[in-house]
Amino acid sequence: MSAVIRDAMAARGGLVVCLLAACAAPAPAPTMQPPDPPKTTAPASPAPRMTLAPNERLPLGGGVTVHFEGVTVESIEASPDGSYPGGSGITLMLIFEGMGAPVRREISLLSAGYESVREAWFERWRVEVVEVEDPSRKPRLVVTAEQVTERVRPGQPIAARLQRGAEIELGSTRMKFLGHSTKQIDAGEEPPLLVALEYQPFRAEAERFELHVGTEARPQGWSWRDYRFNVEAQAYDAWVQLSIARLELEPVRR
Repeated sequence: MSAVIRDAMAARGGLVVCLLAACAAPAPAPTMQPPDPPKTTAPASPAPRMTLAPNERLPLGGGVTVHFEGVTVESIEASPDGSYPGGSGITLMLIFEGMGAPVRREISLLSAGYESVREAWFERWRVEVVEVEDPSRKPRLVVTAEQVTERVRPGQPIAARLQRGAEIELGSTRMKFLGHSTKQIDAGEEPPLLVALEYQPFRAEAERFELHVGTEARPQGWSWRDYRFNVEAQAYDAWVQLSIARLELEPVRR
């Protein structure tokens, strides 16, 4: 039985009002044109579903591709005490190539009662496995793919003040602020401000980064996946005040 399914078992437990004024004498015909309707942003079109065959590489852009391997179908026996149900699961690996060494992301599609991991991120690309066709004999994946843009989604950003060592939940990911640091510089130069962070996605390895975010006097920001972080204020190696916005995604098409 795979580690994903074992982990899933262990985690179970849970007016427009028009006013007409009557005039005593006829009024001249109005010459004003009605106002233009308010401008609205067209909703983003959904990402198309694409079928991926074994050994087929799907181009995502920028020379990056994704393919899959290791499709495994397993059954899950119910626990004798009823703490978790019987069911089944499909696990597989998505492999991203084109930027350095290949990066592997595990996907799990589990039956009702268990939490699946259907999406995988690599840099600015997100791939979701919608279903697996004929998984036991000749598996094919039905997937959608998107990439992050520089457009900010409508809505108010999240305001968060994090003390050193504190965490914030970003969807299924926890981000921890580990602190600040600086680099050795030449005399007369303003030292760069570095922020140390750890991201812990659901059922995935933690990702640690040390990012250059301007200087202590003029802090800037950074992006991770479809999140944009701006530093509003900070106290060196003690706390940071962030404004967190979401960036729009656009579909990847063949």
